[in-house]
Amino acid sequence: MSVSDEVLAARAQKGDLAAEEDLMRKYKETVRLKSRMFYIEGADEEDVIQEGMIGLFKAIHQYSADRDSSFGTFAGVCISRQIIDAIRAAGRKKHTILNNSVSLSNPVGSSSDSLTIEDTLRDDSAIGPEDMFVIKDLVYCMIHNGDNIFSEYEMKVLNELMKGREIRDIAEMTGKSSKSVDNAVRRIKKKIAEYISA
Repeated sequence: MSVSDEVLAARAQKGDLAAEEDLMRKYKETVRLKSRMFYIEGADEEDVIQEGMIGLFKAIHQYSADRDSSFGTFAGVCISRQIIDAIRAAGRKKHTILNNSVSLSNPVGSSSDSLTIEDTLRDDSAIGPEDMFVIKDLVYCMIHNGDNIFSEYEMKVLNELMKGREIRDIAEMTGKSSKSVDNAVRRIKKKIAEYISA
């Protein structure tokens, strides 16, 4: 009988090293996938992965069953947050902007995937599942870092997009035109790109 990740995290927090190792092994590929989206100036790929593993370790020891999210969701946010914090720290040390530290041309997902972070942030790109993977992660990380840069309307549109709703459906729900919703999506993408580059 398999044990849930939430139970493994609780066991790890009580000192069960086997449970901790199980979670570290299980989420190592998640760390690798996320690390491919980022570049830390002066560091190699393994350094980025190491930052992600630190984020995973923190997730294991900070997760609470009282949270509204699963361990997997919480771990994903912690991994991204740790990598982004490392990129920002490297940028501050060298007095360079974050844009010099993040490669927007890196592929999202597997190395054979041609979709890049830049593609997900382009104004003319449709928001597909791959786009949402990146956008959800970054937005969740931004908001939980206290960096909510979106207007109330943009947040409403973003929440509906994350539920998989189409622009025309969101327009009907909000009583706005499809053009208004489309403009909000463009502003959201631009703000995310600016946040990465700030």
